[in-house]
Amino acid sequence: MKKIILISFACLLAIVGCKKDPWDVVEKGEWNNDRMILDIKFVGQAGTAEIDNTDENTGVISLQLASNTVEDMSAVAVESLTVSYKATSSLSVGETVDFTAAEAPQIVVTSQTGKSRTYTIEMTEFTETIVGCYALTGTKLWCGTGSTFGGAAVMSPEEKSWCWDSNGYGPQAEYDDYLEFTLTEITADGNTTGQCIHYGGEDAKHWNCIFAASSNPETGVALDLHHFYRQIPIGTSTWIRNYTDNTITFIDSEGNETVGEFLPAGNYDYVVNREDTGAQETHRVTVDNNAFRFALSGTQDWNNIYTDYDKFAKHPMAYYIMVQKVDAIPEASKTEGSEGDISIDEPEEPSEFVLAGDYSLSRFTVYGGSDSPAFVNPVDKNWCFINVEAESDNVLTLTAGADGDASGTANYGAGADGQYWDYVYKADQNPSGSGAVDLTKYYGMLPHGDSEYTYDAEASTISFKSGAITVTMTLLQPGDYTYGSASLTIPAGSIGIDFPCGGQPGSSDYYWTDYDRFAVCPINYVMIFSKNVSE
Repeated sequence: MKKIILISFACLLAIVGCKKDPWDVVEKGEWNNDRMILDIKFVGQAGTAEIDNTDENTGVISLQLASNTVEDMSAVAVESLTVSYKATSSLSVGETVDFTAAEAPQIVVTSQTGKSRTYTIEMTEFTETIVGCYALTGTKLWCGTGSTFGGAAVMSPEEKSWCWDSNGYGPQAEYDDYLEFTLTEITADGNTTGQCIHYGGEDAKHWNCIFAASSNPETGVALDLHHFYRQIPIGTSTWIRNYTDNTITFIDSEGNETVGEFLPAGNYDYVVNREDTGAQETHRVTVDNNAFRFALSGTQDWNNIYTDYDKFAKHPMAYYIMVQKVDAIPEASKTEGSEGDISIDEPEEPSEFVLAGDYSLSRFTVYGGSDSPAFVNPVDKNWCFINVEAESDNVLTLTAGADGDASGTANYGAGADGQYWDYVYKADQNPSGSGAVDLTKYYGMLPHGDSEYTYDAEASTISFKSGAITVTMTLLQPGDYTYGSASLTIPAGSIGIDFPCGGQPGSSDYYWTDYDRFAVCPINYVMIFSKNVSE
């Protein structure tokens, strides 16, 4: 290494001749003809300037200015300027340029040796397209567990109005709202930022984002879903638009951030290849004007697949807020807005368990499948059966005997329609070609009409005796239960009766089909009854 340094220094000495100080030439700059603008930024500049050194004497600087952030376009100040080593510029930081003049402004950069290059500044005005006023016209949701098995859909929340604990503050309360975007500055990295005001509309109401307790099959309590659906803050917030990754970030008054996209009009498709049918489906969201789209971090819930609860509360995937640009916001609509009372009652402490009483069948579900079994509700696959809906309004009355809940009489009635499910799996849904299948042995074990019951609290079992036949099942009290990799919740105020089906794994040709789950390998059939629902 020392030899290399000595040789290099000797070469320098040879170049500068017999001068005593070899670095004197460097300082004097006899070699330095560099005369370049390396970087420049003006007040109100959007993004980075493009600098082109056309030839030895000329160059071009191309940049964009957001004129609505500049007080005077005839006097736009230089925020930063970097030129070549030891070069000088005809324009300094803090000085101004007139962009209203007939001729394009110029900057002359002179090298240490006195050579110069003249740069012409080509300015175009930058327009932030999001600035303006918007009417909020609707929302769409891409949601649901198991899209490849038909569990996902495009929906609007107001389509299922009963799912929301609205009290006048349901999803549609948002649809007379307005948004107002103003631009305040261009950041150092070229992003745009400003203020957004979310007005409450003439009704001064915003959606409260509360999912109704009656639509929650797991716990039976209301759910606060603001983390999914309050993506654009109420009132005044800050927005930042990043053109590099095409995102817009909203920051509310408490510093909470949500990140989405601002979409133009068009069709936004979700293409799904169904594993159960082999078909390809296209689920489309049509944006007529503009929309804000937010990716949601829902969790798949195979236990509640095909339900509104799953789609809205468990596994929403993408949320579209539809907007339409307007010239001005009506003064009557510039209200602060409120979500009303968004408090949620704490669930009541469970009372002492009493079995006897009147019950309505709230859900019946099958845990089955030869491969990766899961819970599927037969009523959600009603095309597989002739009259499965007939079971939904059935009622169970348990009347305690002389020894209390330990034994008594039971009546499983057919409900208002006077019909029971006939338990027949349709022939045209049977891929094996063996025709219709009677599944009474799996799903018809609870005696119809009158029977006698015996309850063993210690073993958590209940037996029903009708004539010479007695069947014994597990009785599930409110709580969470695990079935393999799946789980099941019995809500407060309900009981579950678990019938072991004893189905066995079948041919892999039918894996993941309804036929396999319901007719070949059902493992457990659970009927969930809600107590005193009709009272």
